[in-house]
Amino acid sequence: MLRNLTERQVSVLSYEYNLADGHAYRAWSPQEQAVVDSTPQKFRQVDRRQQDAIEAEYFETFYALGQQTLDTDHFARFPCFTASAGIEIIANYLRLKNLSATLIEPCFDNLKDILLRHQIPLEPIPDDLLEADGDVLTAFLDRITTDALFIVSPNNPTGATVRRPNFERIVDFCARTGKTLILDSCFRFYLPDEDVYDQYKMLADADIDCIVIEDTGKTWPTLELKGPFLSVSKRLVEAISHINSDFLLHVSPFSIDLVTDFLRTSLQDGRSHIRGVAAQNRAVLHAELAGTFLTPVEREHMSVSWLRIDADITSAEVVAELAREGVHVLPGNEFYWTDKSVGDHYVRVALMRDPAMFVKAAARLGDTVRRLTETLAR
Repeated sequence: MLRNLTERQVSVLSYEYNLADGHAYRAWSPQEQAVVDSTPQKFRQVDRRQQDAIEAEYFETFYALGQQTLDTDHFARFPCFTASAGIEIIANYLRLKNLSATLIEPCFDNLKDILLRHQIPLEPIPDDLLEADGDVLTAFLDRITTDALFIVSPNNPTGATVRRPNFERIVDFCARTGKTLILDSCFRFYLPDEDVYDQYKMLADADIDCIVIEDTGKTWPTLELKGPFLSVSKRLVEAISHINSDFLLHVSPFSIDLVTDFLRTSLQDGRSHIRGVAAQNRAVLHAELAGTFLTPVEREHMSVSWLRIDADITSAEVVAELAREGVHVLPGNEFYWTDKSVGDHYVRVALMRDPAMFVKAAARLGDTVRRLTETLAR
């Protein structure tokens, strides 16, 4: 029996029309192909004696692409193998400090699972509050009684995003109350330019305790060679460093150097290729779903499509029927951790796939849903 979303994703890795996991599996651009072609030489040249210099160049490139301030005085950075491993480190920290947390909902289920495994007391914050009127958000924040606030922006699966005015409110709230802010920004590179602002400068200026989770695996097709890391504010560095040292000696300098080159290609084209693939596949999917009971409700910048089921059929039934036709997507119920039945009305479709394959997968998905639509209408 598949218990969680990751187990579902693993079970369909070998299928052609796998639209389940949100990692980037698409064709390389010509610039990315050149990076891949350079890997044999890179593998021979990279040495861990260059680790500090390689990581420094990576962070400089990462922050430049994200248009963030690289503040080495206020933040320390801890590379990790996966963003989920970083969340495990955070959960250890919260447990050791006897801290509770307010966690965004919906969210990918491993966030909740990891925190609960460490017996962290949790309360929910609905992700639509990230985009709510400022007074509404402030009123909710003022009712928070937990020690930490854990948000994902852009959020997976909806794409809900905290824009600058509300981020200022959240930072001010944490500064005023002494709350710790945990910000998962693993999908940041899909943001439109108008929604990009310098979060790191705001966090440093406010001098709050915070941890930012960053990743590259959702964005660049590097076959799980990626560069996730935690950015940790200065008062938390010692505690996080001790925990982190039990998990990791150092990440692969080859992987970090390779990912840096992929980031440079996006610096050169202003992120147009990565955002273009998501936009192209989204348009194909939405066209196939027109007139069916699946209604796209995700934000237009997100790299997954969040589809509302407007019919008397559950998420599990839709997922099972699509799987019978060879198309694999995720059910919505596991994204909701206070009441899974809310997610019975949603499915998630990954968009970061090769466009040629995606056209075929979306066509089969559309045919299946249209057939179901006709059946339900009888």
